[in-house]
Amino acid sequence: MIYSCRLRGDHDGSSCLAWGTPEIVRGGVDDGEVLDTRLDPRQAMVACLEQWRNSIVGCDDAGLQDQIRDIEAVSRMLRSVMLETVAELDSRNLAAASGFGSTKRLLVGMLQLSATEAATRVAHATQLTARRTLSGEVLPPLLPNTAAALAAGQIGVGQVRVIAETMNAIPTSVGVEQRQAAEADLARYAHSFNPASLGKIGRHLLAHLDQDGPQPPEEPVPAPAAGELRFRERRDGRLGFEGFLESEHSAAFRSLIEQLAAPRPAAEGIPDPRTTVQRNADALLEVCGLARAAQDCPTTGGEPPHLTVTIDWEALRTGLGSATLDYGTHLSASEARRWACDAKVIPLVLGGASEPLDVGRAMRSVPLSLRRALVARDRGCAFPGCDRPPGLCQAHHCRHWADGGETSVENCVLLCETHHRQVHHTGWEILIHPGYVEFIPPVVLDPDRRPLRNPLRC
Repeated sequence: MIYSCRLRGDHDGSSCLAWGTPEIVRGGVDDGEVLDTRLDPRQAMVACLEQWRNSIVGCDDAGLQDQIRDIEAVSRMLRSVMLETVAELDSRNLAAASGFGSTKRLLVGMLQLSATEAATRVAHATQLTARRTLSGEVLPPLLPNTAAALAAGQIGVGQVRVIAETMNAIPTSVGVEQRQAAEADLARYAHSFNPASLGKIGRHLLAHLDQDGPQPPEEPVPAPAAGELRFRERRDGRLGFEGFLESEHSAAFRSLIEQLAAPRPAAEGIPDPRTTVQRNADALLEVCGLARAAQDCPTTGGEPPHLTVTIDWEALRTGLGSATLDYGTHLSASEARRWACDAKVIPLVLGGASEPLDVGRAMRSVPLSLRRALVARDRGCAFPGCDRPPGLCQAHHCRHWADGGETSVENCVLLCETHHRQVHHTGWEILIHPGYVEFIPPVVLDPDRRPLRNPLRC
């Protein structure tokens, strides 16, 4: 079979992709240039895309906006073709024949997809493509309106996901006609609403269809999970996570994070430099700190949850180099110095082949008696304007103990996680006087470098 593909020139100077019915093209058409005449679909698509790519630079502003819309529409059409192909792959049971066991695993291996993305494609293929009965009869897709809208390039993958999840959540007690009407409404709304807004419409629709909620079980069942939380190691060593909380728990979580994530100015007239999302991350770390300090926190070997940071002494002393964490990730030596301000330190002597020769006893860099003295003097984070209580604070050595600084009241101060990091990295100086602490801001914040005190601790 031979396909034609033309790059049609519109009157406004823009271009768009035009697919013809199977034919042989021998001459020019419209105002655009005809591409290759005897290509299979893949070759035709590649050729058209290459010419499409070359036409982008020459578009005017209006034409460029049209290009964006056209490209998105074609990518959605290709998604529909992909789902039909996945459905055919599944119907032929090729995964089992090739030893993969499931179509999802086969897609992961063939396309290097994540397991989540592969499972999503298989699920959507099941719902958005035609079905065959055992007798060979062809049935329409389970979500026919959604399938048609995706094939026409009118809705995207995000809308498909929302519609599929909403339809899966409709109780079995809802009649067929109501289900069909709901799917048609969602597919229609998907033309005009993004996935987030469509999700709200879906939840409203579910509430209307199932006003009484799920029927209580006759026998006791395990309590439902509060949600899901997944971790992933990023290539840059950072920890990524995603998940959700059920609606009954989301309000409590958000209120806690938002309270802890309130802006904390360095001083009057000096705003908090962190963005909202950065403040949220700091708030989550503070919640973790509270949990570790809680009396009922689970322990391992009699100790609360902790991390092991392994670093060469010279790197710790100079701040140059890196440290290694429990999970094999790396930490800069400067960050390790901050962590070592208030930590348990275990000296370890290694031989030439890095074999342990001697392991010393763990010693807290700030013993409990000294911490109590700091709490009595600072009463919480001493940084100007901060109201964090002692339980959320770490003991900071003004002159690091690795540099010969004393572990004493005259050389230590309580700082919360955020301001501890800020002091280490942004050039603040600390002056400790009998009974109070002063902070000298860096020149970039105050050219006169006037000392500041925390009025909440005076």
